[in-house]
Amino acid sequence: MTETENADSIFQQAQKLLTAMPPDYATALPLLEQAAEAGHAEAAFQLGGCMQYGMGTDPNRVQATYWLRKAAEGGHTTARYNLALLREDNGINIQSVLPAYLSLAEEGHTDAQVRVMHYYAEQKDDRALYWAKQAAQKHHPQAQLFLAQHYQKDGSLNLPAAHQLYQQAAAQGIVSAHWQLANQFLHGQGVVKNHTQALYHLRIAADAGIPAAQAELGKLLLEGQHLPADPEEGIKWINKAAREEDDNACAFLAKQYLIGTNLPRDYKKAALFAAKAARHNHPDALCLLGDIRQYGLGIHADLEKARSYYEHAVKYGSLVAMQRLLMLDSRSHVANPTYNQEVLEFQQSVERNYQSGFALHYGIGVPQDFESAFAYYSLAARNGHPKAQTNLGMMYYNGEGIEADPKQAARWFTQAATQGDTTAQYNLACLHYSGTGVPQDTTVACKWLQTAIDSGHEHPEQLRELIRQWRENP
Repeated sequence: MTETENADSIFQQAQKLLTAMPPDYATALPLLEQAAEAGHAEAAFQLGGCMQYGMGTDPNRVQATYWLRKAAEGGHTTARYNLALLREDNGINIQSVLPAYLSLAEEGHTDAQVRVMHYYAEQKDDRALYWAKQAAQKHHPQAQLFLAQHYQKDGSLNLPAAHQLYQQAAAQGIVSAHWQLANQFLHGQGVVKNHTQALYHLRIAADAGIPAAQAELGKLLLEGQHLPADPEEGIKWINKAAREEDDNACAFLAKQYLIGTNLPRDYKKAALFAAKAARHNHPDALCLLGDIRQYGLGIHADLEKARSYYEHAVKYGSLVAMQRLLMLDSRSHVANPTYNQEVLEFQQSVERNYQSGFALHYGIGVPQDFESAFAYYSLAARNGHPKAQTNLGMMYYNGEGIEADPKQAARWFTQAATQGDTTAQYNLACLHYSGTGVPQDTTVACKWLQTAIDSGHEHPEQLRELIRQWRENP
């Protein structure tokens, strides 16, 4: 028996011990080490993994790195990949590790291709799409998800392809793909509407803890449209989403408590849940807080505070709040030129333009059409609609319905950001950090991130971490 054959024989003995139930690490690890010392690359790789993750021994990164290097020297590509991951985990800057990932990706290592894909996506670099396609061809679920989102949202009009890729990713356990499929079946995005299929995917996403899916599932069960109603289960799911501070769930619960539908009337709980959603500028929640203050529901009436809530809600697209303001003015016999019937009709027109643009942009209930979406967004954006301005900026940035123009993207993000739109504030921060369409300025970028946090961005901790990273790498 040659030395190589002997090393492989020892490795096979170790494998049998490792795959036994339960694994016999105490006997297997010395055999792995013996085979690894004899130059067996797979034995060195598995021994490094045991050292890295503390399987049958205490975790030891130094030893893990030693054996992974041995495996890498023996031609083990996944050992090379794990070494790159260890370097990142040890705080080595990604730019220093990137050449190792790129080398592996070019050799066809799928996980390395996905890591490179994520890196370029974070940099808003088109090379992310190339590596996503490479990895998706090998059925990597994260690459399938990335491509599906690209085909759905980022300028490539191919909803059927997005649907197919979401299906493939979902079949491999990607929960967010189930959530996207639920939305496609609910709204007819690239597929025929199918509430049975929507419910199937919603349940998977909700069971996995996606708050937005829990809220949507709860509403479907409460409404009982196209499926049997189950109010008790519906409220259960909405409560779960609200505990995770999902804005739509909190606003929905606030309304249920306020009017006593599906839940006992409770003004204090209504105000509590409305306030949670209002922190993130949810227009329905702001309008409900205005109602609570106008009519003194569980608290003393305060028309000035009610007006303030209504005005804030109008700013974020609530036509109901505008009608409330008209009612306040008519009762006080004060002619308010800001909120008269003519203005209301104008605002309704602006909101309809935004909603039409949104439906066409994402193919909700209508065929996806970027050029028409761009036209509708433009109408609403020119009349000051902040969400339309943000989405118009994204269309300019991604080249959807028009040639990509980062300067125009920055212009519209700036207009929406100054009106308090947190998505625009975040997008503008990214442009300033990368110097895309605006001069590169990390200080300004961090200021916009902080503004987004102060304005109620739904992921403040992530933005704080981003501020820290940007200041370390200006």
